[in-house]
Amino acid sequence: MMKTIILDDWEKYMLNHPSITELKKISEVEVFTDKPSFNNLIGRLKEADIIIPIRERTKIDKKLIDRMPNLKMIAQTGTGLAHIDIDATTKANILIATTPGGSTKSVTEITFSFLLNLIKNVHHLDYSMKNNLWPETIGTNLHGKTLGIIGLGKIGGSVANIAKTFGMNVIAWGPTLSEERALREGVKYTTLHNLLETADAVTLHVRLVPDTIHLLRSEHFNLMKNSAVLINTSRGKVIDEKALIEAIQKGNIAGAGLDVFYEEPLPKNHPLRDLNNVLLTPHVGWKTQETFNNFLNGSIKNIKSFFIENNPQNIINKEELNHKCNK
Repeated sequence: MMKTIILDDWEKYMLNHPSITELKKISEVEVFTDKPSFNNLIGRLKEADIIIPIRERTKIDKKLIDRMPNLKMIAQTGTGLAHIDIDATTKANILIATTPGGSTKSVTEITFSFLLNLIKNVHHLDYSMKNNLWPETIGTNLHGKTLGIIGLGKIGGSVANIAKTFGMNVIAWGPTLSEERALREGVKYTTLHNLLETADAVTLHVRLVPDTIHLLRSEHFNLMKNSAVLINTSRGKVIDEKALIEAIQKGNIAGAGLDVFYEEPLPKNHPLRDLNNVLLTPHVGWKTQETFNNFLNGSIKNIKSFFIENNPQNIINKEELNHKCNK
C-alpha cells in the first residue's frame, strides 16, 4: 500500500479532517504537526510515496529529494513552488501536482482589513478609547482615493474589483502585466514610477521569483506620497524590509500593513514591532478553514487522478509525466 505523509500541519487542522478517511482508503497516511530537524524529517520521509506539504513551510531541495528514494509525487497545497527545487525533483522522476486557487478570497479580505484599518485609523482609536480617551479626530474616505496594485493576477484582480465597489480609482503595474490585460480587468495600466507617485495606497500581489526580490526599494518608497500606505500580503522578500522601516521612521510614507516578512516567524525585538503606524499579522492572510479544505481535498483529488484513475490533473512538470506514461 502507498504511504502518504502530510507535513507541517502546525494548526492541527488536517490531523482529524474528515477527508483523511477518504485518503486512507488508498494509502497509509501520517500527519505531522511539528517542526522537525532535518534528520528527523529524513526519517519520516524515507518510505513516503507521496508527500503533501502545507504551503512552503518545508524546503524541498536536492539534499532532501536525494533522501526520499520512494517518492513519486509531491501533492503541493496551493500553487507556490518557491520552496521546491523543480529541476532536481523532475530529474528524480517525481511529479509535482498543485491545487490551484484556494486563497484568493481570504487574501483579498485581509488586504482590505489592513486598508480600512489604516485609512480609518481604527487601531489608534481603539487604543485611545481603551485608555479612557475620546479623541477628536477627522478621518478620510476610501471613495475617490487611488489604489495602486502591483501584480494583477487572481488576487490582484479580486482586490481591484472590491476597490471599485468602494469607489476607488484603481491603477496597476506588474512585471508581466500588459495594458490589454489590465483593461480586461477594468483597471488602468501605468508605470511603476507613476503608480507609486499617484497612489494613496499601494498593495503587492506578485509571486516571489528572482525578478521580484526587493522589487520595492528605497528609491521606490521615496516616490510615494507621505500620506500613502503600503500593504504586503504576498511575500516578505518582495520589498527591502530595512528600506521600508527607514521610510516609515522618516515619515516618507504614512504606514503599512504587513502579513509577510523577510524572516518568519518575525524575530523578537524586530524594529517593525516598535512602529505604531504598522499593522502586523503572522502570515495568516491565506489561512482560513475554506482554504485548508480546498488544499486537502484538491491534493487528494490530484493523488487519486494519477494513481487510481490514470487521468493526471494539475501536474506542473508535464514533460516528466509524459516520460513516465510512455515507459
